[in-house]
Amino acid sequence: MNRKILIFCLILIIILVARFVFFYQNREVYQDKQQVNFQTKILSEPQVVVSRQSLSANLPNGERVYVTVSIDSSFNYGDDLNISGTLKKSLLKDGRSIWTISYPKIEVRESWFALKFISSIRQKIISLFERTLSQTSSSLLLGIVFGIKEQMSSDFLRELRIVGVLHVIAASGMNVVMVGGFLSALFSFFLKRQIALTLSILGIIFYAVLAGLEPSIIRASIMGGLVFTSQILGRQNSAPYALGLSAFLMLFVSPILISDVGFQLSFVATAGLLYIRPVFDRGRLKPLIEKSIVGEDIATTISAQIATFPILLANFGAYSLWSILVNALVLWTVPILMILGGIGAVVGFFSVFLGEIFIFLCLPFLLYFEKIVSIFGKNSALLNLQSVPWQISVGYYSIILALIFFVRAKNR
Repeated sequence: MNRKILIFCLILIIILVARFVFFYQNREVYQDKQQVNFQTKILSEPQVVVSRQSLSANLPNGERVYVTVSIDSSFNYGDDLNISGTLKKSLLKDGRSIWTISYPKIEVRESWFALKFISSIRQKIISLFERTLSQTSSSLLLGIVFGIKEQMSSDFLRELRIVGVLHVIAASGMNVVMVGGFLSALFSFFLKRQIALTLSILGIIFYAVLAGLEPSIIRASIMGGLVFTSQILGRQNSAPYALGLSAFLMLFVSPILISDVGFQLSFVATAGLLYIRPVFDRGRLKPLIEKSIVGEDIATTISAQIATFPILLANFGAYSLWSILVNALVLWTVPILMILGGIGAVVGFFSVFLGEIFIFLCLPFLLYFEKIVSIFGKNSALLNLQSVPWQISVGYYSIILALIFFVRAKNR
């Protein structure tokens, strides 16, 4: 790292620290049973729970709140709401606390036309998938292709979490790379390179909004946008700098993301792929990976698992000992499902019949995926810990960093 880059990184760190200090000193602190009145935007589909619906929203200070409304209420992704009600602090089984509001007064405000348009596209895609496949299969395909998991049953979602493959239903870097790569290749046939790359960036933004603007997709979209921007400017930035800059931008806009588990897992898993994954391409491991059909998937999974292990234990208190094996068995199906499902969604807008054909071609892979998850989800060996001291996490990552530097130095 040269001197100019080091100085630039230090300046960004100072700016981010100042932003954190300002944010937390001026952030409103809420109390249990406090009356609130705030505006928010729904960025995920309401979930139906027995005889009611649950909405996920953000309080003005950035904290998440879960709002319970009647089953007859009609709210959709992208709606702007004005919510008035009483905050309640609820404890989960794992000891974490969340804010809830039960049956508040809600007024629907006029939403942006662009967001309403994207919301209508999202609803059409969901309807097409649900009409073609069963609930479990359609929800799994929606999760893999678009990160839409609101229609997924709680039992199947629990099994995905138990076996350690929940990440496949969260739109992430792989989705953005495939979307951006496809769009840039398509536009390059008809337009100049700079224009094609610019339209690819707009396509990535459209996909991110369609997928639901979760931390993983925002980070991946920012990274993808930075890569394409660097190509437009003729300056190819390396992935580590793009990852750091995307994290800076997200945390500067919303400092409370630092405590969001999704953001932590997304960032650390990507860092694991950038720094731990190359270790497997050195020495005797490289030929083994190249000769094995699932070698790439196993190496990628292990890299991400090593990077996120302390975070998973600290937040969920359990880790599946089958996780690496299950990932190796199912990850090869993900690119196939993304391609077929993505084509089916696009073609379905012009011909429902042709769209259903492409979606139906996903069925064998989906059934295989579901069967693997079901087998290991019901017979999963879990490593359970009640809590992980931060000192152990710091020591763990210090050892990992030391090993990475050692391997790099040895292979120079």
